[in-house]
Amino acid sequence: MIISYIFGLVISYLVGSIPFGYVIAIAKGVDVRKEGSGNIGATNVGRVLGRKFGAIIFVLDLLKGFVVVLVVPIFISDIEFPTTSDNLLVILCGLCVIYGHAFPVYLGFKGGKAVATSFGVFIWLAPIPVAIAFGVWILTVAISRYVSLGSMVGTIAIVGGIIGLGRAPFGSEKYLTALSIAVAILIIVRHISNIKRIIAGTETKVLAK
Repeated sequence: MIISYIFGLVISYLVGSIPFGYVIAIAKGVDVRKEGSGNIGATNVGRVLGRKFGAIIFVLDLLKGFVVVLVVPIFISDIEFPTTSDNLLVILCGLCVIYGHAFPVYLGFKGGKAVATSFGVFIWLAPIPVAIAFGVWILTVAISRYVSLGSMVGTIAIVGGIIGLGRAPFGSEKYLTALSIAVAILIIVRHISNIKRIIAGTETKVLAK
């Protein structure tokens, strides 16, 4: 059992580490780490290569999280389909794929903000809180024009949704609650530079079209 857990967590981390933003940008002749904010995530790729590529990266990074929590635990353990949020292995795989994106081994542990990958994990594990968080994200970005602020507020909304709407957020789903809090902390910490720029008034805004 321990070996299965370790194998599953390593696989989840390695999948999370796949730097789609970096790879696609390099294919276009651009090192996205040296352009814009220097981040390999969808937002910066969208700024550097255009919104179409930003959307592609967002979907690919989201799918990393979704596929890992859906598939990996089934293949490495006796868990039956569909995977559920009250299983510790599923939650740990979700955490590892998210941390893989944020700290990818392939790029010297310098990765993205992990927003899209986190949403992919929670789309499967907590779809209703994610739907609420997506609405909060849209509203926040529409009002502030800051994608980074929307991402942070949306992540906090997932925590609120899981605790407020969950069947047993501090009982059978305590692992899901813990995951949402850990991810929210990670994403806010990863956005510290954005927070400083927002306060200074230098953060890049989304332009309405």
